[in-house]
Amino acid sequence: MNDKLLRIYLDDHLALMVAEVELIGRCLRSNHASPLGEFLQQLETEVSAQRSMVQDIFQRIGGKEGIESTAKQSAAWLAEKLGRLKLNGSFLSYSSLSRVVELETLSVAAQGRVGLWDNLEAVASEDQRCEGIPFSTIREQSQRHLN
Repeated sequence: MNDKLLRIYLDDHLALMVAEVELIGRCLRSNHASPLGEFLQQLETEVSAQRSMVQDIFQRIGGKEGIESTAKQSAAWLAEKLGRLKLNGSFLSYSSLSRVVELETLSVAAQGRVGLWDNLEAVASEDQRCEGIPFSTIREQSQRHLN
């Protein structure tokens, strides 16, 4: 994959991770006093760390935060907020259906991150700029988020 396409790919994943962290935060606020809250707190920490790693890789290959990156991340942030407007059986409050939909969405996001780390590991095998990044460890962490 050439650098331009790789930067677009990473930029898209950074935007998705913005929405994912926002969704984790919303779900965490509604479930903080439960075992699910403990999981979500750890998930938020780990996804934020993975997002930082993607930003590092983005910079290593010559990516710069610009208007396109900001627009994508802003759109992802807004999409997560608009996603809250769906009917969930309780228009003004959090419902158990909200929790189900949020957890399904987080599962899809985790699967996307598994694919991201698989793809980056394949690219990195031929690109010295990604040396020292523990792709398989990060992939396993994302895989655990599915369990």
